[in-house]
Amino acid sequence: MPSYTVTKFNLNPKKMDSSLGQIHSVLKEKKNQVCFSGLLKYQCFNAKLPDSDFLRILSGFKQGVLKILVIFLPGFIGFSGLSAQEPLKHEKCIYKAEDGKLYINKDLPLYIRIATSSGEDAESWLLSSTKTSRYANPMYLDTEGWNSLRSPSAVDTSTKKVVYPLQDIIFDLYADGIPPQSEIKFGASRVFDDDTILYADSGEEIGFDGNDSMSGIEDFYYSVNGTSFIGLKKQKTNFEDEGRYDVGYYAVDNVGNVEEPKKISFVIDKTAPVTNHSIDGINENNIVAPDASIVLEAQDSLSGVKNIFFAVNDGDFELYKKPIPLTVLSDEESKITWYAVDNVGNKEALKFIGTIASAGASENEGSETFDYYIDREAPEVNISFKGPHYRNDREYISGNTKVVLNAKDDKSGVKDILYSYNSFVTSEEYTEPFFPEGNDIVKITYSAIDRVGNSAEETTRAVFIDRNVPESRVDFDGPVFRNRDTLFIAPSTMAEIRATDKESGVKDVVFILNDQKNNYTSPFKGWKRGVNRLVWYALDNVSNKEEKKEMTFIMDEDAPEIHHHFSVEPIGKKVVRDEEYVIYPSNTKLYIGATDDTSGEESLQYTINGDKVSSEIPVEGFEPGNYEIAIEAVDALKNKTAKTIRFAIEK
Repeated sequence: MPSYTVTKFNLNPKKMDSSLGQIHSVLKEKKNQVCFSGLLKYQCFNAKLPDSDFLRILSGFKQGVLKILVIFLPGFIGFSGLSAQEPLKHEKCIYKAEDGKLYINKDLPLYIRIATSSGEDAESWLLSSTKTSRYANPMYLDTEGWNSLRSPSAVDTSTKKVVYPLQDIIFDLYADGIPPQSEIKFGASRVFDDDTILYADSGEEIGFDGNDSMSGIEDFYYSVNGTSFIGLKKQKTNFEDEGRYDVGYYAVDNVGNVEEPKKISFVIDKTAPVTNHSIDGINENNIVAPDASIVLEAQDSLSGVKNIFFAVNDGDFELYKKPIPLTVLSDEESKITWYAVDNVGNKEALKFIGTIASAGASENEGSETFDYYIDREAPEVNISFKGPHYRNDREYISGNTKVVLNAKDDKSGVKDILYSYNSFVTSEEYTEPFFPEGNDIVKITYSAIDRVGNSAEETTRAVFIDRNVPESRVDFDGPVFRNRDTLFIAPSTMAEIRATDKESGVKDVVFILNDQKNNYTSPFKGWKRGVNRLVWYALDNVSNKEEKKEMTFIMDEDAPEIHHHFSVEPIGKKVVRDEEYVIYPSNTKLYIGATDDTSGEESLQYTINGDKVSSEIPVEGFEPGNYEIAIEAVDALKNKTAKTIRFAIEK
């Protein structure tokens, strides 16, 4: 066995040029070929290569922590990660499919035998050709796909007579000379291509797929990292271990056509990135400058880092793009949490850095405290309102609302709060909540100063003082009748309360119908018979309340009462179809009227024997005959009543 030496070099990505130069100087002393094995690429070099070629080849390696394995072997020959393994030998053949179709490899010679029995042991004779003997025994099929052997004039197998109309006997067979096509599939694996190699987060669903338009695929054959090809049916693929896979593969169809082998390289990456942090701007004794920040750097030796995400305290995670200012941390319990994700989705476990309070209260591994004190922050000032307050497109308060100012400074403390309204100078010292003056828009400007002179930026809040009550009225939709100062409505009449407020807007409308209180949402009814009492008022969004309004009205649901009489006395009676008719002379007149005790009659109409409608009174000019008069009376609220009068006229 020849002797060899193994040397391992660790490359620093930040000092790649000097590291490669050191390795090169060592290799130039050797006379043998050497093999460099990186995590992602494999390439073999001769140590006597010119420097420019040597460095050019090395520059193709993936940046990161690379391992270079140097093996000195006498007569060592070249090596490639995608070793060229020869495909297996596959015999060309004839294949009979389950549907009975016969497929023949197009390259195979064909000999045709005939027999007088279908038995496998039956004696057979090889057919020969006199006219085309040059192309027979063997013969070859010329057409890809369907071919046929024909005999003219089919003969009935029972009568032994020619079948009419004449037809050929056709024997089908299929020539297959085209190899299948295959490809590798990554299934649900997350895949990343860095333009040099593929990465996947899992090899569990990696497999082969393909198609063959004729005889169909018999099997897929593959080779992993230089091993001999093996059939997929014999041994399933296993790409579960993390690392690089150089895979050769091809498909074979059922008649022995072999696809040209294909090659692919990919890396299974199951390892999450690792992120480290540093503090940029830290001074001695952990006293930091106002512009200090946290720098996050992540490394991933395989597919590479895609993104780093961070969150402050319990906020949402966001993409890390630049150093994080320490000002996002408070002096109390506070932390920054982060993690990195590589290009195939491997996610790093959460890490964080925080103040002493946050780290002491946490049980997370990898936590780190950062003790510092910096007072470059002005007090925090906020405004609130004690009393009615409403915001939509504007901010509204009522005349009974006080303005409250609060300031906070966790370092040196608040010295003064200053404010003004409708003024360019913020100089009024705030001591207690106050009522702002004005009847329209008031601009309140406020600020605060801490005990070391940090002054908060002035903030202006524009509020609208709404001192006016809303206005409302009641409208009726439906039959309404007014007689002097009395209002009459029908049972179907709806009441609608319309309220307006030009400032903060209407919030609620309340109505009391016959001592029943309700919030108004839509037109309503529900009247009782006779006198009804309705009280209502509106409130705006800052609790300004309208004075109560009131009205009374009468609900009339009684229809008019119809009356009639004839100008002369009857002269007899008779019965027609079981109906009794009173008989009057031809000179009689009929008087019709109606009375309504509440809203009064509005219309009175009638028809004679179903003829046209009329309202003329009295009714006269009767000819001898039987009469049916239909009368309808309607009052002012559309309450209706009807009455029918039957009588006869005789001379």
